[in-house]
Amino acid sequence: MTKILVATTNPEKFSFAQRSLENVGLEAVQTVLDIDEIQGEDPETIIKDKAARAYELLGEPILVTDDSWSFAGLRGFPGPYMKSMNHWFTPDDFARLISGLDDRLVTLQQLVAYQDEHECVVFRRDLTGQLVDKPRGNGGVPLQKVVVMDEDREANMTISEVIDAGEQHHPRRAAKRLAWDDFAEWYQTARSID
Repeated sequence: MTKILVATTNPEKFSFAQRSLENVGLEAVQTVLDIDEIQGEDPETIIKDKAARAYELLGEPILVTDDSWSFAGLRGFPGPYMKSMNHWFTPDDFARLISGLDDRLVTLQQLVAYQDEHECVVFRRDLTGQLVDKPRGNGGVPLQKVVVMDEDREANMTISEVIDAGEQHHPRRAAKRLAWDDFAEWYQTARSID
């Protein structure tokens, strides 16, 4: 099995990467890198810079990931700033921020970038869910306690409750196509042409 580096400290993201990459004969190798991310509002610019820096540090093909969260009722806020928001905000802070919003749609822009010596290719999936009034669950980061993703709507479970229940790999979630799957398909096709 061919190994490929995946730069993330997030166990859930790494688990999703492993599942998708195994399907095309790639073994994900988790790599922890301390990369200062540029700030801005364009998630694609941010991930391309992150991928280039990761490649510079290691000198071999690498995958990086980044998430950008958009609250429709807040005109797209917090966007790429979610990592900082999760550091500063408690679940109750998020609940206060979104209280009174009529539009509760939340969109997760999931990005994965592959960088090698020749190119940087970005894969993006937009996943949707709804914001809830009160934080629920213990697992994960603060935001995950106030978001129910569409695939979990029938069970009415926040992302945090899904983590608590160990259901990250439940069939309803495993069937969801991720940016990791898009990379795996591209990689398999690109390598079959070589």
